[in-house]
Amino acid sequence: MNLFKKVRPEGWLILLGAILMLVATILHPPLVDPYDLQKDYHAFKHAQFWIGDHILMLIAISLWPAGLAASKTYMARNNKTADFGAGMIFVALAIWILILASELTILPILGNKGTDVKVWEAVFSFGLLSGYFAFACSWIGIFCYGMAMKQSGGTFPKWFSASARWSSLLAFFGIIITCLHFDFGYFVIPVTVGPVFLWTIWLAVLLLSGRMD
Repeated sequence: MNLFKKVRPEGWLILLGAILMLVATILHPPLVDPYDLQKDYHAFKHAQFWIGDHILMLIAISLWPAGLAASKTYMARNNKTADFGAGMIFVALAIWILILASELTILPILGNKGTDVKVWEAVFSFGLLSGYFAFACSWIGIFCYGMAMKQSGGTFPKWFSASARWSSLLAFFGIIITCLHFDFGYFVIPVTVGPVFLWTIWLAVLLLSGRMD
């Protein structure tokens, strides 16, 4: 098996970013409701790895979408749908950098200096809700990749483009369901995000194996 026979920077970015993101998510307190502020603040005050975890998450969220956006030429060349998909992923990346920068600076300063808790809660609520929008942009981008692959054909399997479309739609609707009832997020997010997350890892494997040219 000639796995990883070609140098594909995009694949390595996706793969490394996905692994780091999984580790950072496990370390992060399980918070899904931007309006359950008492629980959110309590979790922050008792988090043992807040700074280290968010540094790790910032690295992961920089690598993973950067690799996805850079891989658009393998989906379809000179295709506006693929271009739009990459653009949405870049939008998600920009939002995530702002969110994580605030969680590494503003939140620790406010939370540890005896500042009015309401100010901390407002910043955290804004960041968590914005995170849902960022993920929604990522899923739209991957859906566009699936559409671009369907339109142009290519060397990748047909099921691969179909799984990009359906898994990203599932994740997108998972965001909607979560935002309608945040308590559902503890179950809905892992179930709906899992398939599209695995799709991105498989994309990295296909890139690194040279099966996408």
